[in-house]
Amino acid sequence: MTTNKTTNRIGFARRFALIAAAAAVPAIGLAIAPTAGAQVAEFGPCGNVHDNVDLWKDVKYATPKHKDGAIDVVFPGGDKSRGYAVRQGHHPAQLTDLLVIPTARETGIECDNLLDATAPRYFKDAFEQASILPPGNQGQAPDWALGINSADNRGQDQLHIHVTLLDPTARADIDQAVKNHKVTKDEKAWKTSVIGVRGHTQAGPIEKSPHGYRAWNTDNIDQNFFAALNTQIVAPIKKQDPSFGMGNETLLITKNHQGPGFIVLASDEKSGITPSGVNNIERLLDKG
Repeated sequence: MTTNKTTNRIGFARRFALIAAAAAVPAIGLAIAPTAGAQVAEFGPCGNVHDNVDLWKDVKYATPKHKDGAIDVVFPGGDKSRGYAVRQGHHPAQLTDLLVIPTARETGIECDNLLDATAPRYFKDAFEQASILPPGNQGQAPDWALGINSADNRGQDQLHIHVTLLDPTARADIDQAVKNHKVTKDEKAWKTSVIGVRGHTQAGPIEKSPHGYRAWNTDNIDQNFFAALNTQIVAPIKKQDPSFGMGNETLLITKNHQGPGFIVLASDEKSGITPSGVNNIERLLDKG
């Protein structure tokens, strides 16, 4: 993320405006330019549009003009099927826990249509919301994290990407792994690039032992991370274990603090990685 003074002033102004918006439920959102280029076929759905799922009901009728309680709703090029809503998580006043939720019915990481070449870039959409997060105590840029849980261990069956802060212990372990050249820059080596990362337990204390995460350092946030995960990790494992699939995986993206680009972590409890993996990234998130 850029750190020049102009960008910082814009980020501060946006945070200030959205904190007010969270309390007031605005009628007017951020200006978003429509997507340029040729028309793209309608996307989705994955799951029944009549499903009784709270997160889906929260965004089902939301539009950029009528946000239904969202902080913002974006329809790229006016296309609801490729749109998303930004909603509050647990601490709306602090804006440290946001959710990016497709405005199309999309149950989660296991949806096959997410692998399409023309699928929306939901992680890029989520990345663009990181500027809303508050700065650190010394005014530094927020140490953001974008995460999605597996179908095995999630609370709601409507795709949602957490936009929040990274757990400080996880940051230290990730930084050390990068310093030790344990994180591959080669997408094709992602499957075997396993690092140990600690977070916090459900009760709060720091985990005593690290869990295993496949780690990849990429320079490009504007790509289909679901397709990359499937191609490089899930499909090869599925050849050996037909019961394995995208629904077993959890995914987290954060800034690389030791060099350029982004760190992408993937884990699961089924493939037998060492240290043992996880199917939920909540332990690596600091929601405030």
